[in-house]
Amino acid sequence: MAESAWATAEDALLLYEAEIRRRRGPRSAQVDPVARLMDPAFRERLWLYDLSHIGPELPGTLHPKQQEALRNGAKHRHLYWGNQSGKTTLGAVDMVLSALGRHPLQLAGLQPMPPFTGWASALTWELWEKILLPELLTWIPRDRIQSAPRPHQQGGRRDIVLRADNGTLSRITGKAAEQGAEMYQSARVNKVWLDEEHPEPVWDEMQPRLLRYGGTTLSTMTPILGMTYVHGRFYEPVQQGVIPLSEHWFSHAGVADNPSISVEALQALRSELRNNPSQLAAREHGLFVRPYGAVYDFSLDTHGVDLEGPALMAFIKRTKHYGGLDLGKWRFAFSWGCVDQDVSLTIIDEVFSQNEDATVRAKTIHDQLKHYGVEDIFIYGDCADPSGITELNGAFERMGSTYRVWPVAQPNKSRSAGIMRVESLLTRKAIKVRRGIGQDSQWYVGMGAGSNGRPVRGSRLVWEFRNWQYPKAPDGKVQKDDPDDATADGADMMDELRYLVMQWLGPLAIRPPKVNPTMAEIIQADLHKFDAPKQNVKRYGHVLRQG
Repeated sequence: MAESAWATAEDALLLYEAEIRRRRGPRSAQVDPVARLMDPAFRERLWLYDLSHIGPELPGTLHPKQQEALRNGAKHRHLYWGNQSGKTTLGAVDMVLSALGRHPLQLAGLQPMPPFTGWASALTWELWEKILLPELLTWIPRDRIQSAPRPHQQGGRRDIVLRADNGTLSRITGKAAEQGAEMYQSARVNKVWLDEEHPEPVWDEMQPRLLRYGGTTLSTMTPILGMTYVHGRFYEPVQQGVIPLSEHWFSHAGVADNPSISVEALQALRSELRNNPSQLAAREHGLFVRPYGAVYDFSLDTHGVDLEGPALMAFIKRTKHYGGLDLGKWRFAFSWGCVDQDVSLTIIDEVFSQNEDATVRAKTIHDQLKHYGVEDIFIYGDCADPSGITELNGAFERMGSTYRVWPVAQPNKSRSAGIMRVESLLTRKAIKVRRGIGQDSQWYVGMGAGSNGRPVRGSRLVWEFRNWQYPKAPDGKVQKDDPDDATADGADMMDELRYLVMQWLGPLAIRPPKVNPTMAEIIQADLHKFDAPKQNVKRYGHVLRQG
């Protein structure tokens, strides 16, 4: 029995070693890992590679999302992918293929052949040494590496030099955002790979380095930082058709798209993040994280409406018009919409002005309303400076405009009541937003006396819907016009919208709270019952009326 068990164990070990040899294939030093990855005849999902710096098992093929991203020819590719979705692998493979001269776009004649100069940038040097460098060295054929830093070790060397298929030398240089934007100067590169979201100054600084060679970028990130400049400057304008897909292209993917992730591991992730659906959506599907504590559950997919041309003009003509206004020097927010017979509000357009005088702002509003043929409109506003409305109305009057702004009634300034009104309308889909609103506009987050802010393209109203987190402030008090207050910087359109809604629908009816009586009040009430005159009580024994 013991000999039989020993034989069974020995056979199992032999079978295991044979499977290892089969999966490993030829000697690792003779294997070209990136060629194997791109070989359609190679069918193994995972294979063993002794020279790997990222673990013994490598994927045998790219999954569909990776293949789509690799072959896309946009100037700037943005991969909004969750963890364990293969984004870092794709970034390294993309760079290695370009350095060797095997990239699909090079083979198609759309990108130049080597020599190739590229940057592979992490947020910190530690991430470069422990994540990007090992991934790059794993996929480069060992016999092509001329010189390279050692992975997983600190050091001053940052360049990987390798020999391309055409015999020229290519160079992939490591970068780290912690160096500062100035370290992304004084070079001309073919391609930049940014792993995780880099600061906006780094993005801006590296763009001139790409011009000479018609260079491209590849950004691989899990969008857990929320609606940052990446969302406002690239993602949303692409969705709205303002930026063509040939310029900026994006892809969403997550652990759900990676065939190497087991069902059990996916279920464990869902269980871990079950109370944070926004984070789960970022990890599982690569969707942007909604700001924690955001007030409104708004989406253009749900609340957007396609309304343009003759249909828009006919809609405006048959409806009643309301506008809301929040005045400030650095942020002046105005939006207006139409109330239809179904008692729903459709926001048509907006004006967002920064550091302009009352004359310019009045003319912008006048021209916009006249463009849409709006003659009669109720515009209600509020201003930290009481003279703001007076100055705006004076500007309207000087230009011969019939439009006027009326101050919001004090009961309609209630922040909590206004939020409840807007939230209720959104839930019932009784607030709609024209999808084309503000698509050609550009404005600046954080603009103030000490900063030019950062540019954002597209609708300010839609941006605030997605980002606004309201502070605890006393009802009836306006927010300070402070450009350094990030909360106020996301509240201007939301403030004027609730002014509009509250003036349209009126304040909420307030029921007096029910208060239980005290024992003294109960006794007093009982005593009053005895003292009160009896009514409708039959009295017996009275003298009968004769008659």
